Amino acid sequence: WLHRAAMVMGPSGFVAVLAGWYTTEVGRQPYTVYGLLRTSDSLSNVDAEAIGASLIAFIFVYFIVFGAGTFYILRLMYRMPGADADEPLQDGPTRAAGITPVQQIEGEGHAR
Repeated sequence: WLHRAAMVMGPSGFVAVLAGWYTTEVGRQPYTVYGLLRTSDSLSNVDAEAIGASLIAFIFVYFIVFGAGTFYILRLMYRMPGADADEPLQDGPTRAAGITPVQQIEGEGHAR
């Protein structure tokens, strides 16, 4: 169950980054200086259509990049490990590096 929970929590880092960014930027007015420039004077004269178009373009590009990354990661996950290897996998025990098998000398070791 922990493995499934970890898989579901995969996008949580992405959500945390966006939530932190929203928390930082909401209500922030970088061009408004307290006591010198009022909020009503610091508004830009950009039309709502231009802002909406740039927001839609940003969302579209963001989903394309995020979707391509997700597709690539899922494709890597579904591919069998070692599928590109030239030699077939061998069944049975493997030896650690540097250990060489030695023949048992008759008469030594455990009695039969």
